[in-house]
Amino acid sequence: MSTVIIFFIGFILAVVIGQKFKINAGIVAIGFGFILTWILGGAGDPTATPPVPATNTSMSFIKAFPVTLFWNYSMPVIFYAFAQANGTLEVLGKKIAYAFRNARWALPIAVYVMAAAVAAAGAGTMNTFIVAPLAWGLCMAAGVTPLIVPVALWSGSFLGAFLPWTSNGALLTGMYESAVEGMNGMAMQVRVCVYYAFLSLIFLLVMFLITRAWKVDENASGDFMTKPEDFNGHQRATLIIIFTCIGLLLVPSIINQFAPNPVCKWMSSNLSIPVTSIIGISLVAILGGASLKETFGKYVNWNMILLITGMGMYCTLANTFGVVKTLGDVLQNLPGGMVAPALSLIGSALSFVTSASTVQPMLFTMAPAMATAAGLPVAAIITAIQMGVGVTSFSPVSTGGAASLIGAPAEVSNKLFTKMLVIAVCLMIVTALFCATPLIAIGA
Repeated sequence: MSTVIIFFIGFILAVVIGQKFKINAGIVAIGFGFILTWILGGAGDPTATPPVPATNTSMSFIKAFPVTLFWNYSMPVIFYAFAQANGTLEVLGKKIAYAFRNARWALPIAVYVMAAAVAAAGAGTMNTFIVAPLAWGLCMAAGVTPLIVPVALWSGSFLGAFLPWTSNGALLTGMYESAVEGMNGMAMQVRVCVYYAFLSLIFLLVMFLITRAWKVDENASGDFMTKPEDFNGHQRATLIIIFTCIGLLLVPSIINQFAPNPVCKWMSSNLSIPVTSIIGISLVAILGGASLKETFGKYVNWNMILLITGMGMYCTLANTFGVVKTLGDVLQNLPGGMVAPALSLIGSALSFVTSASTVQPMLFTMAPAMATAAGLPVAAIITAIQMGVGVTSFSPVSTGGAASLIGAPAEVSNKLFTKMLVIAVCLMIVTALFCATPLIAIGA
């Protein structure tokens, strides 16, 4: 048990030090990982698979680098950085918002659609950084009630940012396949996206009614939008490349479900997310009109790549030191019906103040054992975890909630802080209660 406590202390310290001193928490976690490996070795769980050898422990930890995770996440991030650099995603968002120019009451819906579309087009959760300033400018000028703006931004992001072809969806697909042997990561992520879609729609509808968002301030300026510019040649080429790459991922898999054939089977097996992303990177770099140096230097989120890979390395120690086994034993003593909501609450609590990607690797590793204890399919357990870690990202001290306030007037964001915090706690509780119902296992 002592090694379990040390593991969590290291995890918490990495996050706290990272936030306090503005250092990438992933780098700090790698440093702690080396230190713990040198000091403890395989003391926590001598029967761990694979065991940490008594010698050359540094090399053992180096080999824990999450190669699959790195490629699944970094390649889509780089690909879609080009679409952001040449303005394709910004123009796409403006065109969607402009379609709602004559119905100010519907602007929250426009923001929702805009965030979902930009996220689904490849920006992932980074869409909020692109869409939020535009959304706040439009909604404040139109007299829209302020609280519905972060709700619409977050809900739209929740709908589109986790589709399998986005950077976030690719990341999670890799996590599933790394943590659960034999799992179809793409199918698992599609299932999660269906649950996320229902959650985002219900949340937006409930908050729309609570805030009476259809009532706008009639004293606000009525002429608050001008027709956005058309896509230029480079942006059109970028859109074609993006949708072609998405098609290469989806179409063969869909055809193979209804009419299996060798060609589609080969394409489904070999045209993975990293492969199509690399193809897209090459084409957009040539045709997209964006500077390679500027794109890699300004638009590629290297900080998040380092955070994810660093935390992924550290979380491999959860097996080495028996953390997964110990927590699994505790949760297995719970009644079967309490396992899924307990995992949802644990995920919510951990992701309340930090990125979900820092806690997911450890929780996913526990999924097979927890599924057996709960008498549920592994897919249902992973869905419960994903629902938990997802909903508290609305907290203004988490990345998702904080990003949705970008562009908000200072006096507005100050007033919304407490409200968003309370809403995040409510979402956490409601999600755990949902995970206690049979609905979490539908279709699993």
